[in-house]
Amino acid sequence: MSDPKVDALSRVPLFANSPRKELEFLASRTDEVDVEAGRTLIRQGTPSDTFYVVLDGEAEVEVDGKARPPLRPGSFFGEISMLDRGPATATVVARTPVRLMVMSHAQFRDAVKGNDQLLSHVLSVAAGRLRRDYLEHHKT
Repeated sequence: MSDPKVDALSRVPLFANSPRKELEFLASRTDEVDVEAGRTLIRQGTPSDTFYVVLDGEAEVEVDGKARPPLRPGSFFGEISMLDRGPATATVVARTPVRLMVMSHAQFRDAVKGNDQLLSHVLSVAAGRLRRDYLEHHKT
């Protein structure tokens, strides 16, 4: 029998190469939420304790007042705060109604604790985002 949460996770690039058993484990540690257009999901500089995966819809991203590429199905955000429990490095606002899969810090920690490949990918994406924002901020 097919599980809609597992099926949704299998279509997210971050989790695409994960075995079904890992996807089932992840799905058991996530919640799905629907959010209306215009709602701020995270605000730069404020504490954030949630990891998000966009399942449907689109969200706008802004760093230091500058637009970044929008988030679409398969995109994720909030990973940097999950890694260090620090404030959000971007503001994310739902551009359209969005369906999100969300994990609390504890759920995220449990998900990556036993999955080195997943943790490595999350770290790689986080580093790329931080580097891009640093270079954009320090253009001469």
